[in-house]
Amino acid sequence: MAFAFDHLVYFTDKELNNHIDALKKQGLYASLGGSHKNWGTFNALCYFGLSYVEFLAVENGQIAQQAKENPLIGQLLRDLPDKQGPGQFAIRTNRIEEVKVQLEKKGLETRLLPGSRKRQDGSILGWKLLFITNHDSEDKLLPPFFIDWLQPDKDRETDLRQKGIIGSHPAGDLRMNHLSIIVEDAKKTSSLWQDWLGLSAGTGYTNEGLQAECAVLELEGCELHFCSPCGEGHARELLNTKGERPYELVLSNGLNLK
Repeated sequence: MAFAFDHLVYFTDKELNNHIDALKKQGLYASLGGSHKNWGTFNALCYFGLSYVEFLAVENGQIAQQAKENPLIGQLLRDLPDKQGPGQFAIRTNRIEEVKVQLEKKGLETRLLPGSRKRQDGSILGWKLLFITNHDSEDKLLPPFFIDWLQPDKDRETDLRQKGIIGSHPAGDLRMNHLSIIVEDAKKTSSLWQDWLGLSAGTGYTNEGLQAECAVLELEGCELHFCSPCGEGHARELLNTKGERPYELVLSNGLNLK
């Protein structure tokens, strides 16, 4: 089953234009995305090829509370305001029903949901989401969710460029390099995800800044680096305060978003 890194969800209660301005100062192009009317949320987007960062915020609190059965919206409401920052990410597929069957064969429970968003130009964008739902702890790393955009990647990229959602970064033609994910046991977690997704393992390494040992899974669009503490350093502090979760996105020029 072919997969690609689709997007990192950055939970925020700040003004979306503030994020756009901060990214601009770093030489990055970003734009407002639009509103998820059925979920009470809205977003800003920053693309690197077809992989992107979504800054997700609550637009209508009453509607968002009513949409908590969507696992992503439930996590957003739990995380704000104390755990702002990278919180979840999506993996792209064009065979989402097949992915659902394969995951359920591995003993996982899933939920398939439709999604849509009204763009700034008034057009409606639709997709399908697949969540793994048998997860028993908010402190443990949530499984990735899956997204099917219901159109070929090439057509979607053309459409996004024409609408000005994908633009040129002043800092250069950048791509995502890897996403660092803080977990208690990097080898155990990466092996589990490798089984779920059928990904190849890369070469592990020590992250001196985090004081962590990292296991690597290769994924088109952005590698996944699972990092567990090797002492009482920064990784341990992050794990104790925020639990297992994505920590920072590193771009091809070394710039990081966290």
